[in-house]
Amino acid sequence: MTSDTLAKTEHEVDISVVLPAYNEAEAILGTIKEVEAAIESSHRRYELIVVDDGSTDDTSAEARKSSARVIRHSRNKGYGAALKTGTLSSRGDIIVFFDADNQFEAQDIERMVDELEDAEATLGNRTSGSYAPFSRKGGKKLLSWFANYLAKQKIPDLNCGLRAIRRDVLMRYLHLLPNGFSASTTTTLVLLKEGHEVKFVPIIVKKRIGKSTVRPLRDGMDTALLVLRLTTLLDPFRVFGPMSIFLFVSGVGWGLRYIIMRRGLSVLALFLLVSAVMIFFFGLLADQVASLRRERRYSDKR
Repeated sequence: MTSDTLAKTEHEVDISVVLPAYNEAEAILGTIKEVEAAIESSHRRYELIVVDDGSTDDTSAEARKSSARVIRHSRNKGYGAALKTGTLSSRGDIIVFFDADNQFEAQDIERMVDELEDAEATLGNRTSGSYAPFSRKGGKKLLSWFANYLAKQKIPDLNCGLRAIRRDVLMRYLHLLPNGFSASTTTTLVLLKEGHEVKFVPIIVKKRIGKSTVRPLRDGMDTALLVLRLTTLLDPFRVFGPMSIFLFVSGVGWGLRYIIMRRGLSVLALFLLVSAVMIFFFGLLADQVASLRRERRYSDKR
């Protein structure tokens, strides 16, 4: 970072690049240097924030060899927690999330930011030439299908870690983000469901440096829990509504069969009808609670 740019950074910042890092000592310094070089060439005022999420290696020490501001969690809190810490510590009007494992191309940052001229958020869309571990494809397809159903539209890339978002927009929903890896997925769906202008920018992803901290079995279970969480957070009635209708129609159909046979209303039919009514009103209640949660605002102490 040049002295001129550094002087500007101390007063005003256009872009805050947040790099969440957990045991990324092997990759972090090289990633920071690539990001610095890319943004320097764009002549934008910027700051780099590395959030060390309780690493057990030399991630913080390596990051401090650069001009980046380093914030360290005393323990491992999760990917989403690191993003939230970086966002709350940022000063830029635009927040860029950039993984510290060197899988993204730093030159894509400027393209993402440029697209914000007529958008509120730009999200990376990993193209077919991108590196993708085979073990994660099954879970991602299932989650993508469900996310498309909730969002009522096809989402090109649900959880790419490279994204640029206007700070004032992101701060409205920061309280909704979980501490784990599902923070990216939640952000994407919340922005779409709340009607914000979102663009998906094609990017190429490289194979990461170092060992991934993602564990397929654990994260597979987390994906199942995420589906339930997103349902209750974003559009509970879109799930409970069809379920209620199915039970109601089944109850009516089963009950009519017994009524036609002059045997009265069966216990099963009564159970299905009562369940349909209960699930319907539960869905309404959950929908109202979800709306109140989304309307809550994070305290922005800039």
